Amino acid sequence: MIRTIAIDQLQPGMYIVDLHRPWLAHSFWRGRFRVGDAAQIVRLVEEGVTEVSIDTGKGLDLPPVEPPIATDDEIARHFINRLARLKAKPATVSLGEERRRAARLITEAGAVVGDLMLAVRDGRDVDAARLEPMVGKLLESVRRNRDALAPLARLKRSDAYASEHAVATTALIAALGYQQELSEPELEKLALGTLVKDIGEAAIDTRLTAKPGMLSQSEYALVQSHVEEGLAVLQATARLPETTVAVVLEHHERYNGCGYPCRMAGADISAVGRMAAIADTYDALTSDRPYRPAISPSQALRLLYEQGGSHFDPELVAAFVRTVGIYPIGTLVMLESGHLAVVEEIHHDNLLCPVVRVIYHGARRLYVAPVRIDLARSVGNHYGRVVHADTFERWGLSPQRWQPA
Repeated sequence: MIRTIAIDQLQPGMYIVDLHRPWLAHSFWRGRFRVGDAAQIVRLVEEGVTEVSIDTGKGLDLPPVEPPIATDDEIARHFINRLARLKAKPATVSLGEERRRAARLITEAGAVVGDLMLAVRDGRDVDAARLEPMVGKLLESVRRNRDALAPLARLKRSDAYASEHAVATTALIAALGYQQELSEPELEKLALGTLVKDIGEAAIDTRLTAKPGMLSQSEYALVQSHVEEGLAVLQATARLPETTVAVVLEHHERYNGCGYPCRMAGADISAVGRMAAIADTYDALTSDRPYRPAISPSQALRLLYEQGGSHFDPELVAAFVRTVGIYPIGTLVMLESGHLAVVEEIHHDNLLCPVVRVIYHGARRLYVAPVRIDLARSVGNHYGRVVHADTFERWGLSPQRWQPA
């Protein structure tokens, strides 16, 4: 039930659905949220909010008004004790079902990001508030199963790379954020920043961003300007949270100070900026680009690991590997039996023994009837352990054909 109440009736635990003020007239980037504490209510008052609408189905309602109780004088009245509802946990679904949901979500979120990029290209205002529902849906998907959304989002259409890269990187950084035990409000700001971090690229000539060859020094400087251009476009219409700004501004900074635009280094780069640099680079490396083909997830992880301490925070690289797995979903691996298999699921407590689908016999160079094997179980496993990660290109196999559905 939706009801409108005065600001002095608002209590922690209530779920706000409308602040009754224009989005740009206050600093709360979300229009729907659960009130966490009294300090948040004070902020609303300071922002000039006088009334709000609440959803009593998602949060607390006003206490019922009790008629006076005619009892002894020492009893004035009774109060009803209420406990704040626990934050609802997402329903548990199978990995296959979550992948089906994720496929629809990738299309939906990519369309919204694409519309915002088109607004930048056309010189129109960018309404980042449109991303609020997408942020919530993306986080819910990753929270239900971190191994569903990111691997699917790695497969991109060449004509929609920018928007789909934004969604894929958001899925990766959300999984890393949960692994780092960030709070939900911080994750929301982190996800928003990741969705819009490259929005400034829409203002750059597509002939430059899609150039197949090496960029000249002046061209590279122009591409680098997308960071500050994007931040200027976003802040022209909204006051973004500090975490969101950090992601947009710092995702191309590098741990050794060789990045851009500010050549920040080490701990001077925020933790979310260092996280964004890793997720952004990993997704770019595993995606086909006009100037180079994609490399395998395991190759990308190896490169990140080798550059830990130079380009990237080594501790966060290690955390990222634990998040996506030593053999990420979709990786082609060689088994002790000589068979090739595609990783379909990861045991995050046993990264060396994923669930795989055997598809090919390497020595005979023949397809075999696909069979699903959990390498963490000895029963029924006649294929042995993973010997090493391999590449589809080396064997002339199609990575799109054998991606988990």
